[in-house]
Order: sequence, then C-alpha cells, then structure tokens
Amino acid sequence: MTSARRRLGGAAAAVCMGLALGACASGQDAEAEALGSTGSLAEGSSTTSPADPGGPGGPGEGREVPASCAALTLAPGSVLDGTGLGDCVSQALASFGSGTMQAIGDPYGEVDFTYDPDYSFRGEFTGPDGPISLTFVDGVMWVDTGSGPVKGDTESADPEEQMAGVAAALYRVFSDPAQTASLVAAQPNWTVQQARDQVSLPDGSTVESFKIVSDGPFVWNEIPVAEYILWYGDDWVPVGSQASMTVMGQSAINSQKYYDLGAPITIAPPAR
Repeated sequence: MTSARRRLGGAAAAVCMGLALGACASGQDAEAEALGSTGSLAEGSSTTSPADPGGPGGPGEGREVPASCAALTLAPGSVLDGTGLGDCVSQALASFGSGTMQAIGDPYGEVDFTYDPDYSFRGEFTGPDGPISLTFVDGVMWVDTGSGPVKGDTESADPEEQMAGVAAALYRVFSDPAQTASLVAAQPNWTVQQARDQVSLPDGSTVESFKIVSDGPFVWNEIPVAEYILWYGDDWVPVGSQASMTVMGQSAINSQKYYDLGAPITIAPPAR
C-alpha cells in the first residue's frame, strides 16, 4: 500500500467514525454499495425543545431536538434500546446543520462539515505518513497529499484520481444516517453512566456530558467493535464519541469532539 493510500485510509476512518458517529462500511461490498448510493440526507421529524450551545443569537439558536432523541430518557442509569438510540444518533449531529469536529488518534485533524443542503466537509489531517487534505463537496472528493488537489474520478486512468473517486463513493455511504442507525442498533443495549463527565472542547468550553456506553462488544457488518462511547450534553447536543474497533484492517481507538455546532460554514472545491 502506498503512503498516499495509507493516509487516505486513515483519514477515511477518522471522518467516517466522527461525522457518521461510527457508520463505516468495509471491503468490496461497501464499495459496490457506495457506487450506487445517492448520499441524500434523510429528514427526521423534530420537537420544539430548543438546544442552543451558542447562547442567544449565537450558532445553534433555534435548533430543534429530533423527536427520536426527545423520546429517549437521557438520565444517569438509563438503559437505552439500540434501535431507538440509533435513530437519535443518526439525526442529532445533522440537526445543527454544520459544525467542526476534532479527530484524535491516527490520524489527527480537524474537519469542518455541513449538511446544508447535502453532506459536505473539509478536513486537514496529520499521521505517520504525513499530512493529507480532504474536501468532499457536491458528491466529489478532492484529495491533496502535498502535490496539489486531485479530483476523484472512478473512470479515470490515473490511479490517484481513481482512488479519490472510490473514496467519494464510500463517503456517500458513510454520510447516510441509516448506516449510523444500523451500527448503533447492532448493540441491543446502551447504558447512561451514573457520573457525568466534564468534557473540554477545542474552543475552550467545558460541557457537563452524559456518557453513554455500549453494553459489551458487538459486531456490525463483520466489523468487530470492542467498545463504543457517546457523550451528549443536555437536549442531546453532540459532544464527543470514541470507538474501539477495526476499520480497514487496522485496530485502533479513535476519539472525536464536536464544537461550533450551527456555525456558518461553506465548503467549496479547492483551488487547483
């Protein structure tokens, strides 16, 4: 495997687990499904309970808690059904419309994302094989490993353009909320821990968070998951996640933190 492919694979895992909160497909079956996916964002009903981490007039004002989340009991000691939690998790982050994610692990980086009107992101990562920049917008992946942005094209004769094109197809699957719901539902029970965690975010804020832990290991689409942890603030505001799983043949623990939810973000193709 080339250095560029390793970097792309690691960055793919980071964005996959972070923005989709773990919805990762694998292998040739995933690529085949991805190539036929539209990647459109499913719309969910919502309740009028507001959650505004940005304060009055700030980012996130007017955000409505998805009805699938409002139906759950987010309280210490609660045991949550995987199917119901999966529906909630698949909509909670997207309900803000945009934000920034910090990926902690291999690789390390930050990602700006938006779901308006469709899922797009721009990420800068650093790993053992060097830096890599990814931009996914209008269904097209742009990959820059240091020699300038390469536009993904699965029909191209250029190996780098082919690689970027397959990555774009996979991300269309990763961004599908149904994949996230399926992953969480693969573990029947999740428990809200008794003690709330104080989670420090990259923007300098600290959020008193509910820690929701999978009740034991589970397997999803032949991917072994040793443990999965989700952190949420009041009103199901996404704070962080941590996955101990094997993705693309690599076993690792990767964490994510979310901030600037609802901030105005525009993703555009990189200048060539």
